[in-house]
Amino acid sequence: MKLRQQIVLIVITVLMSACSSQKPMPAVDYVDLERFMGDWYVIANIPTFLEKDAYNPVESYRLDSDGSVATTFSFNAGSLRGEKKIYNPRGFITDKSSNAIWGMQFVWPIKADYRIVYLDDAYQQTVIGRTSRDYVWVMARTAQISDQDYSALVSRVSELGYDIELLQKAVHTVSKSVSLPEAITVEKVEYSAITRGKSERAVVHKGRYSYFLNDKKVRQTMLTDSHSKLLAQVLAGIDVVAIKDLQAPSKRHQFDGAMVTSVAITANGKTHRSVTFDDDNPPQALKALVHFLLTVR
Repeated sequence: MKLRQQIVLIVITVLMSACSSQKPMPAVDYVDLERFMGDWYVIANIPTFLEKDAYNPVESYRLDSDGSVATTFSFNAGSLRGEKKIYNPRGFITDKSSNAIWGMQFVWPIKADYRIVYLDDAYQQTVIGRTSRDYVWVMARTAQISDQDYSALVSRVSELGYDIELLQKAVHTVSKSVSLPEAITVEKVEYSAITRGKSERAVVHKGRYSYFLNDKKVRQTMLTDSHSKLLAQVLAGIDVVAIKDLQAPSKRHQFDGAMVTSVAITANGKTHRSVTFDDDNPPQALKALVHFLLTVR
């Protein structure tokens, strides 16, 4: 589909959802636009259809001389190393007293509702909402934030009236200099999927990758340095202890429509197992890990 067609679909979706009757959503009292400009990493969102398979999502703002905000939204499509996608909507400040309410324009003359509903004093974390409560973006100046900060931001999103079960955590590539926290040592990672007449399993343990089909080992290899670094980056973006609490995006596996699938991560001698999910539709937080485990060559 051509870029313009995609943008038109986004605008139509936004406008249709904006027609629903909702109580007002207050924005923050004041935004210093100069301080707000720059890069913001999307930490979590209720995604538009364009963002549902986005990795490394980053929103960047630049204040132009006419008072509008040049916006660059970039991400990798489908995986951490997927094709780079870039979109350039423009923000227009509609409440000049607070600078917190914008109209975001993808296609002239339509401006979609965009509200800065939370912003910390240090301009390091923010939440962007919409009165229709269809989409929301939790963003920060860094690609990773603490679990405590993330929980606090999710609570704010819930208080605004959003269904937080729809909130999806974004996956980012971390710097090579960043490693797993010293308190967490991952010893084994396992993907398993089963249905009538078929089973599939992929295991990483002690630097060795093994792949089984119908309980028969069909591939075994030692991880290369690049594989090991990539796996470390993927795991660094996962809250290992919380994978049991993730929501399955779809539930065909409960009705014999897809393989019953799960991921298990053994860390510090304890195994943490995810919820079961459809083999072709893992929770957002596990997508990069599942992709890695099924594509090691």
